[in-house]
Amino acid sequence: MIDFSKKENFLKPNIQIDYNNIEKLDYLYLLELLKNRYKISEKQVELFNGYSSSIYSILKFLNKKYCFIYSPCSLEYKKAATNLKYEVRLINRFENIFLPIKEDSIIVFANPSYLDGTFYDLENLFKYWVSKNATIIIDETLLDFCSDTIAVSYLNQYEKLYIIKNYSIYYSNKNLNISSIFSTMENINNLRKFEPEDKLSMYDMKYLEESLKDREFRAISNSINIKNRIELEKIFHSCRFVDFLFHSSSNSLLIKLKNIDSKKFREKLEKENIKIYNCLKYDFIDEYFINIYVNGKDNIQKLKEVLYAI
Repeated sequence: MIDFSKKENFLKPNIQIDYNNIEKLDYLYLLELLKNRYKISEKQVELFNGYSSSIYSILKFLNKKYCFIYSPCSLEYKKAATNLKYEVRLINRFENIFLPIKEDSIIVFANPSYLDGTFYDLENLFKYWVSKNATIIIDETLLDFCSDTIAVSYLNQYEKLYIIKNYSIYYSNKNLNISSIFSTMENINNLRKFEPEDKLSMYDMKYLEESLKDREFRAISNSINIKNRIELEKIFHSCRFVDFLFHSSSNSLLIKLKNIDSKKFREKLEKENIKIYNCLKYDFIDEYFINIYVNGKDNIQKLKEVLYAI
């Protein structure tokens, strides 16, 4: 079965780790690597034991009433906000991204966005959020797949900004339980007061350290992912079942079908030993959407042959 449903990068960093000989690590070296990679002070970074942990921690720490989530988005935010008794409001990015929000609320915005991989110029939205005194959470988990600008520059303009990154997807390890939050030094100091000191696995830390040290990985990964994504877009543009594609800047494509629903489309592919992602659980996604992740050249060629044959 050729699997196009895996959201992790199909390319992996070039690392060799002997897990039997790992000594106890501290955070300082990993923070230094993150500082160099993302051009941010190590005093502006807090690390977490996994993506869900970072989301629950920041929402619990902020303790507001309203949480506006620009959706489709990772469902972890809605789950966490609901469990923490927020009044959750969803904004459909596909219809009207400039719907009003309440004063002093939290907003969650993934950039690039989940499923469709759209990269947004946030300048006008950011001005509006600031005018409403909103606390802003930008999820940049997928930003490493493209060359667009990180939101760190906004930290000098607005103190109520938090940037979340989940490293498991880009660094191709679904079991990597490390994520981070970037913010101002004051915000990180206040957040850190509620966090345990030793919360990361030394094995996860070593994997991320070695991944960040592979300086060629980013250039190679992004070049190949972009090339293969463009090839996928060409293939689906020519597919008779496709209505339109969203323009993606990540490793993910969101496709609107015509004359067939996603269940039947997936069944056609599975008969040819090709698996794609079922994205129906996401907000504002109906039965005519499919989601597919970038894969290797040979697998894309096989997908092309199947699509042209069905």
